[in-house]
Amino acid sequence: MKKHQWFIGLLVAVICLSGSWTPASARQGFYNEAPMLAERVANGELPPVDSRMPVNPMIVQPVEQVGVYGGTLEIPVADVMTTARPSRFIGYEQLLRWDAQWLRVVPNLAQSVESSDDATTYTFKLREGVRWSDGELFTADDVLFWYEAVLLNPELTSRPPNWVSTEGVPATVEKLDDLTVKFQFTKPNSFFLRDLANVIGSAPTAYPQHYLAQFHPAYNPNVNDLVTAEGVADWLTLFKAKASADNMERPSLGAWIIVERGETIVAERNPYYWKIDTDFNQLPYIDRIVFVAVASIEEYETVMNNGAAHITFDNEFDGFSVYEANVTDVDNITLISSNSSSAALGLNLTHPDPVLREAFQNKDFRIALSYAINRQRLNDEVYAGQSEPYQIAPRPESPYYDEQLAHQYTEFNADLANSILDDLGYDQRGEDGFRVAPTGAPLAFKLQSTSDTGRLYETIVRVAEDWQAVGVNATVEVFVGDKEEDYTNLLFAGAHDSYISEAVGGLDVILEVSYYFPVHPFGSFYASGWGYWYRDPSNEVAVEPPAAVQEQMRLYNLIKETIDPDAQAELMTQILTLAGQEFLVIGTVLDPNSAMLISGNLRNVPPSIPSAFSYPTPAPTNPAQYYIDPQN
Repeated sequence: MKKHQWFIGLLVAVICLSGSWTPASARQGFYNEAPMLAERVANGELPPVDSRMPVNPMIVQPVEQVGVYGGTLEIPVADVMTTARPSRFIGYEQLLRWDAQWLRVVPNLAQSVESSDDATTYTFKLREGVRWSDGELFTADDVLFWYEAVLLNPELTSRPPNWVSTEGVPATVEKLDDLTVKFQFTKPNSFFLRDLANVIGSAPTAYPQHYLAQFHPAYNPNVNDLVTAEGVADWLTLFKAKASADNMERPSLGAWIIVERGETIVAERNPYYWKIDTDFNQLPYIDRIVFVAVASIEEYETVMNNGAAHITFDNEFDGFSVYEANVTDVDNITLISSNSSSAALGLNLTHPDPVLREAFQNKDFRIALSYAINRQRLNDEVYAGQSEPYQIAPRPESPYYDEQLAHQYTEFNADLANSILDDLGYDQRGEDGFRVAPTGAPLAFKLQSTSDTGRLYETIVRVAEDWQAVGVNATVEVFVGDKEEDYTNLLFAGAHDSYISEAVGGLDVILEVSYYFPVHPFGSFYASGWGYWYRDPSNEVAVEPPAAVQEQMRLYNLIKETIDPDAQAELMTQILTLAGQEFLVIGTVLDPNSAMLISGNLRNVPPSIPSAFSYPTPAPTNPAQYYIDPQN
């Protein structure tokens, strides 16, 4: 076994300086706590802070300095019923987590992990004495409950998710003792630790057994009595409702717990939160977070100018831009996009129409279309000059950045595009003035979208104009409202003309490879037949990809089989080299960064933060160490 030393260095230093780490139950006056909790202790409502803390709490290094307790943080959102913001602030407490820079996986509820050389076995040591928000201990039994009661239950989990299975076979999870859990895979799975740090890896620490077991028939033979009392259809409905994050009764491991859901969402500090700062102050610093719904720029201005501490995201609201608002005393935090190209133009390379399939699979045809795009116009008219021409490639902030890959074929050159198309045999025109295939068949296709507004739509409208200007009959087709299902059906049947979306993989390059080669039939709709082949060559809709793409797939499988980061990086570089050579998807412009606006009195917020689904912004920065400066 190879032990990954993911212990917190500061914690080790404290242990060395003190000579030993005294169990929490034997300590007095070791930790500091918020005044609102000290008052509850004095009133006999809570045990002393020293007995509420684990044996080895996680120490968080403040971004600027040790903070002060108190205050309310308000976060304007477009819709409190659908927003994901609460989970991004209070729900990211998993076995492992990303560091703030999104460079490595670090300990969280697991204080350490050992992994086997063949990437099949992972053994986690949990922090001793961590408690749920109701004071009950978090132990290996909670992880095992998720595994046995949820993952292995076909009524709750129809098929095991990829992150915890290999070739459809779920990992075996075994409790070795109260604080030790082992995951055993049938095949190498080197992505497992990364996946545990992603939002998809939240499940093992989201099911408190002591609370949820009563709603599961395998643990409570009288569960139907509760079904009747709750007035629901069956135990399955009851269990899902009780396990949901919307259930305020469900114990939590987060820094704040939701105490009110309605026109606003209110979360107050968790008295059993298990993280401290470098001065042994129990986190969080901020007493409560309030998520406030705003529907107009006027409502936004009112909330932001009420004198309270605030955080808002400039991409939260569709109806207006926060930059239009008359708001004072705010600072901009850069949110670094994790996307590559803001609009990836994926022509269906496995199209059932032989005319379109022959054209789309021709690399020179795709190169000609790329040269025909006026990306500077896109940047000026759609992206307010905030971007630059860019293909499907890692972002400049990524260690995988490659100048050639990022900028090949991005020059606007309609003459060159016309010349390439002529040389390919598309030099003849029909009565409508558009090019026809060498066989004389019409060459016409749709740039398809499920939106008729926004940057993506505005981009494809201009791209269609550019391609029509070189004689290619590309038109825009939107599927909105009741028609969205029609497009979904086309996608799953592989009968669509195009799949256009933001391209992931700009920062999380190894985990999000779907635009570099078709790793999945659904994440790579530009070649879903090839994606099916990668997953299962025997699938009736699978299409065997060309040799270069098969080589990418082989290299990616090797990445999954090694835990050596240097070896993984070398293999990924080879995949990217082939991606540049094959040029499967046409990029447009680099996805611009956005911003998180914070009030001038909010401290310990990093000046820049990655923004991605895999990195649940801003959770990895530990919002528990944000504080409100009473002097500002």
